[in-house]
Amino acid sequence: MLRQLLRLFSFRRQEPTVIAKEPDSVVLYAAVENAPQNNSCRSNARSALSPTILPSARPLPHHRERLLSMQLAHAKLCGTRRCQRLKGMGISTTGDLATADLANLATQFGAPKKALKVLKQYRRAIRFSASVPGMMPRDALLLISIHRRSVRGLAMESPARLHRDLERFAESTQGRQQLRGRRIPSTRRLKKWISECETAANRARFHAMVA
Repeated sequence: MLRQLLRLFSFRRQEPTVIAKEPDSVVLYAAVENAPQNNSCRSNARSALSPTILPSARPLPHHRERLLSMQLAHAKLCGTRRCQRLKGMGISTTGDLATADLANLATQFGAPKKALKVLKQYRRAIRFSASVPGMMPRDALLLISIHRRSVRGLAMESPARLHRDLERFAESTQGRQQLRGRRIPSTRRLKKWISECETAANRARFHAMVA
């Protein structure tokens, strides 16, 4: 009886189940369908890969051409009444004044000799400013008033001394009439003009040596 009880309460030891090993590498084969390529997709891909062609930038006009085509009122060489009077005589731009017959033009004013002198100063200022990039005729007129009349002479100037002479001229009656409430050119602008004049003078000297 004891043996029967031991058989009932005893657990049978089960053998471990052996699982068959599968191969390490399994190769799967799948059929890939060739999807039809859309023409719009092709065009979009080509446009994305192709470089974008930008429109060519319009070149800026040369300083001399832009200045000679400027209206006299914008150049501010003279007052509004004198600009209107010159416009009535057929002189509307700075280029017209630079190429006009000043002697014949001065006879249409009340004081021909004085008018001829003033018109010559205007022409000298226009030609001077056309030779220096960044300079306006009203600025050249100020420099001419303090006896700076050529590119070669301005190339040998000092910005500090030039600015000091302009300050003295601005305090005079003639200087206040020319400025009409405007400020004199800054030292930074004077340095730029002097640098441009030095470059032009060196270029002219080089061409003279080559010739």
